[in-house]
Amino acid sequence: MQTACNSAPTAIILAAGLGSRLQADRPKGLVEVGPGPVLGRSLTLLAAAGVAEIVLVGGWKQEVYREYLQRNFPAVRMVSNPDFATTGSLASLVIGLRATAGDVLVVESDLLYERRALAAVLAAPGAEVLLASGYTASGDEVWVYARDGRLAHLAKTAWTGAPRVGELVGLTRLSRPAADGLIAAAATLPAAAHYEDGLNLLCAARPVSVCLVPDLQWCEIDTADHLRRAREQVWPRIVESDHTAARSP
Repeated sequence: MQTACNSAPTAIILAAGLGSRLQADRPKGLVEVGPGPVLGRSLTLLAAAGVAEIVLVGGWKQEVYREYLQRNFPAVRMVSNPDFATTGSLASLVIGLRATAGDVLVVESDLLYERRALAAVLAAPGAEVLLASGYTASGDEVWVYARDGRLAHLAKTAWTGAPRVGELVGLTRLSRPAADGLIAAAATLPAAAHYEDGLNLLCAARPVSVCLVPDLQWCEIDTADHLRRAREQVWPRIVESDHTAARSP
């Protein structure tokens, strides 16, 4: 029987993208929601969850990330995707995987999420675990299709091979053998492939468990509408959820 992760993995933060849909003057991870940048909250939550080693893969305006990390999170290691303008997130993930040695936790840089998201994905049974939520009505969903708790496919469009069970959150735990398998799979895909494409190949070769938290409060910030929704709707819900969890015995 597969068990939950026994030791904290290395977090790989995917932060190389151009952020063209958001049209901000800074990388997406540094847009502010609530008390500060969404990346800062994520890094703080990761540390609180026992994730001591963190690697950020930068690209567009990476010097802004570098300055922010040196000032606020100097222990975070930064690596670069020099081809960020012509490659997808899978290429950045491969760079991050090659810069690490053990199990990993893949984290999107523009992700705003409540505290229990990390607890769920780190404690879930299985060597490979993908976190999914219920329907968020964000307008940019990546759907999770699964059968018997095992990932079958990720897509933004309808897929008939398995039931749709939720939305991809952007937190995925991988064992080292799976990470190495993903590196090999990436070599068969176009340079512009996203890491979801790599996960689709991976789940065809080895079981990837889906950890579903139906009422999880979270959002990804890709557009100005996403940012507005994050500030006005999602962040207040996250604050309430975190406070409720803190009061629970």
